[in-house]
Amino acid sequence: MTAMIKLANLETKMFFRDRLSVFWTFLFPVLMIWLFGSMFQGQEMGGMSFAELYVPSWIGVNIVTTSFFTLGTVLASYRETGVLRRYQSTPLQPWKILTAHTFQGTVIFMISAILLMVFGMLMYDLTLPQYIGSTLLALLVSILAFFPFALFLTSLAKNTQAAAAISSLFLNLMLFLSGATFPLEMMPEILQYVAKALPLYYTIQLLRGTWNTAPISDYGLEVGVLLGIAVVSLFLASRFFRWSGQ
Repeated sequence: MTAMIKLANLETKMFFRDRLSVFWTFLFPVLMIWLFGSMFQGQEMGGMSFAELYVPSWIGVNIVTTSFFTLGTVLASYRETGVLRRYQSTPLQPWKILTAHTFQGTVIFMISAILLMVFGMLMYDLTLPQYIGSTLLALLVSILAFFPFALFLTSLAKNTQAAAAISSLFLNLMLFLSGATFPLEMMPEILQYVAKALPLYYTIQLLRGTWNTAPISDYGLEVGVLLGIAVVSLFLASRFFRWSGQ
């Protein structure tokens, strides 16, 4: 446990020294909310305001960016540069390394989520979630689904460039086709079906719903899908974990 805490603490410090990572994790979502706010502010969609729909959505998007870029791509880089080979000579087992990085990613994500919520309150009169306990559970379920999902996908990459390409592909697909940025009602019917095949769609529905409408008990399908992804991804992430690119 002590080794995992020290590793998570070290990775967190290294994250904050990387200005590019800090920008994409903390400032980019704020800029996107401001951009879409200038487009949709004052409009109601489905009886909800811009902030009620899109601040929870971008918190969901930040789970994806943290999963793929703060965790998956970083571990792929460590694998390519031999950092993980050095870990292999220590008592750290793969699950301890994955747990430490997951804890670090969760801390980073929670800071970004609070930042987005405060920005929404100051700029767009966003209110606290109506079912705050359910919203926190929804965040936990989403993290459990996406963190191992990203670790598994990026573990298939042979180098950092391939991991970054995989991360960018999945991020862009989910960003524009899940309803996180543009209402699904504006899309062709075929794309609405595609959206329901993307994990982020269920996170968006869960976060929007528990923030504005009903407790998490009313979203059994979304919770079930995400927990299913979590179980399968945890198994695959552990199964395909590699100390090196060889």
